[in-house]
Amino acid sequence: MSARTIGPALLAVGDGTAHQGCLRIENGRILSLEDGPQYLDYELPFGSTVTPGLIDLHVNGTGDRSFAREPAETVKMMSTLGPAHGLSAFLPSIMSGPWEPTLLAAAELYKCLSWQPAGARALGVHFEGPFLNPEFRRAHEREYIMSPTPALIEALLATWTTGCCRVTMAPELEDAPRAAAELRRRGVVLSAGHTGASYAVGNSAIEQGYNILTHTFNAMPGIHHRTSSILVAYVLDPTAFCEAIADGAHVSLEMLALLYRLKGVNLVLTSDAMPVDVRSTEEAGLVRNAEGMIAGSRLMLDQAVRNLMAATGITLAEAVVCATWAPARAMGIDGEMGILREGMRADFTVWDRHNRISHTFVDGVLVYTNN
Repeated sequence: MSARTIGPALLAVGDGTAHQGCLRIENGRILSLEDGPQYLDYELPFGSTVTPGLIDLHVNGTGDRSFAREPAETVKMMSTLGPAHGLSAFLPSIMSGPWEPTLLAAAELYKCLSWQPAGARALGVHFEGPFLNPEFRRAHEREYIMSPTPALIEALLATWTTGCCRVTMAPELEDAPRAAAELRRRGVVLSAGHTGASYAVGNSAIEQGYNILTHTFNAMPGIHHRTSSILVAYVLDPTAFCEAIADGAHVSLEMLALLYRLKGVNLVLTSDAMPVDVRSTEEAGLVRNAEGMIAGSRLMLDQAVRNLMAATGITLAEAVVCATWAPARAMGIDGEMGILREGMRADFTVWDRHNRISHTFVDGVLVYTNN
């Protein structure tokens, strides 16, 4: 593909900074960020802001489709629908379920990575379980919670053929240290979650390579002034990432503001988007299971960015870091995406003057526009 110039716009680079300019792209990559007047191959509306494409690291499905039950169909649907909300990449999540079907779903998801994306691209698989603390399983069914034995870890790893692999595990489980060592040795991104771990165990988990706290505040002990927990360990550690569902319900806006104040560019916004089917209901943007327990959200990542802005008063250029560069760094893919920089994938999102999505480009190809 020959070089093209797109703009002009405020270029919110992804590291919190922004400047006026244009993007020059070629062969699906960013060739340069240009200042000053340029010949434009694609002119953007007045007042546009260009940011890196949004990256969602925790999404269970969309519509009524689940990555665990209809892997390929759900990838196609998310790839098609996601760009309308600025999404350029996503990590399909599989909750705890029957083990063999879980492995089959994961293997099929990895196969989807070979597709040329029609829109947002799938990045790999996030196993949210089954290696969780049963007392903090929340919507995960008890019968599917298991201990991370060597045989189960090897079976999970055998499905991984390409892309990224993320595993959420409770670090206090008896077999967790050995499992974590093997997963890290093989290159898996480890997350702590659905856990009752103490502050000391949390610090040990960070040292063992659990670099993300899954849906911070949810499915773990909260903050208390007379005791501390794994939550405090992750909030205080400057190297650790805290993932948060910024819908105002899973985490209140004032607690989201506190989390941003403490974590800054290591706050990772996510949707934890959950499909709604015959076994669940939607109520005020939350998805509840048959017992009425919160199972996930219907949040989209562009709204999460706007919610962070509303909670903190920060600019779009600052807030979008938590949905672009932060998730890319958390997964170790920041050499490919998550920031507007020469040589990076030409995945970027255009926001209008009201901070709504107007265009999304993946590999330099326009995959969504509301014009």
